Amino acid sequence: MSKLDLKPWELGDEIQTTGIPPLCVGDFVLVKLATPKGKTTRDGLVGTFLMTAYYDTLDNKVELINAKESADGYKIEFPLGKRGLVATKFRGPRNYYRFLNPETNKFYQIPQSAFTPEYANEYLAQNISDWNVITAEEKEELIDEYLSDMFLYGLSQDLALPITDDNYIVPAIGLKTKLYRVYTPPAEGEKYGNTIITKWHKGYSSLTGEYEIIPETVAIAMYEEYTRRDENTSFDPENFVESDVV
Repeated sequence: MSKLDLKPWELGDEIQTTGIPPLCVGDFVLVKLATPKGKTTRDGLVGTFLMTAYYDTLDNKVELINAKESADGYKIEFPLGKRGLVATKFRGPRNYYRFLNPETNKFYQIPQSAFTPEYANEYLAQNISDWNVITAEEKEELIDEYLSDMFLYGLSQDLALPITDDNYIVPAIGLKTKLYRVYTPPAEGEKYGNTIITKWHKGYSSLTGEYEIIPETVAIAMYEEYTRRDENTSFDPENFVESDVV
């Protein structure tokens, strides 16, 4: 019988791959802010980020998303492919709200009870003079606004954004900042890995709250092009995100 001279590697086609290291610093842009799927503001807010570049061990910048103006708006390109570029941050009523005060270098914590409709109702009743005469519908809207602001504050501190003159920087579409990207492959018996983005990673220097704002239209165009389904693109488990994980 003839020997089969099989060389499997010759059957493969060259593909693009981002080649992102499991642990690296990257530039991330906030491209979407929304409630968890099928839920309301009172359940929390999800910030979706896209990684536009990462820095290798020699601090060389590796571009992952290019955005150029074109006659039709913006031309968005993914020079190394789309794999692994998305990550989310969730802030909801069951999260912990423990942050470092950069002025005192001490931690402070907001109790979880402050992130509930009941607490919001009490707080607003004490701080809005005509609370007892406004309509029930208006009260519900103000409670939603209170909780949204509280969750946004939590997200802002996750990003180490500054607080100045009793005001904090509110995360908005187009906000761009550096974050550690930490990817953990799926454990035995699990289907998906886990991606975390953070300003702090054990054993490494904390990243600053330095940020810039790119046009919202560019950020939205990036997300729309990222989510557009390519005909030859199969499901990428690393891009799967449960939007309301606490």
